[in-house]
Amino acid sequence: MAVRWSRRQALFALGLTTVVQPVSVALAQSALILAVSRKRVLRDTSHARLLNQAETELTAELQSRVDAVKAELNAEEQELARLRGTLDRSDFARRVAEFDERVRNERRMAQQHAKNLQSALRAERLKLVEALTPLLEAVRVDSGAQIIVNTDQLLAADPAIDVTAQVIERFNAEVPPPSILNLDALAPERPFDPALDEAQQ
Repeated sequence: MAVRWSRRQALFALGLTTVVQPVSVALAQSALILAVSRKRVLRDTSHARLLNQAETELTAELQSRVDAVKAELNAEEQELARLRGTLDRSDFARRVAEFDERVRNERRMAQQHAKNLQSALRAERLKLVEALTPLLEAVRVDSGAQIIVNTDQLLAADPAIDVTAQVIERFNAEVPPPSILNLDALAPERPFDPALDEAQQ
């Protein structure tokens, strides 16, 4: 009767098991893989923290300015109500129309100012995203790795291959800091206001 040998038995008989196993291990070791959390890098670098702090502070400052304008408009509205009985009808109607137009302008200005701030923040954060790709490539080359994978999309991985902390440290050291945003520079152009123009003359 013919004897059927398994592949492992055949290799053992030929003395090849000691050759095959080291080769497979060597292949695995030669394929060096590193892992980085893209989300953590873009969240935890000093650049990202600086932008988050700037967003908080500038948003609060903008809200403070909006509140101050609201207070001015409320005072002006009360003054109009007081003058209602002292001004002639046409003059009062003109003052009311100018006030309503100013309210609309101030609302548009505040909304556009907030949009400009968010656009500037998005632009600065996009610079961080764009800077990450060449930095990761430099890390890959310097380490001799063949590939860097995103840990945010891995189901399981050995923590030993995670170099996120090192990438964050290198990002902080090598990537230029984000631009310092100025709220006044982001302010939209103010439309002509006849009431304000008259008051300044």
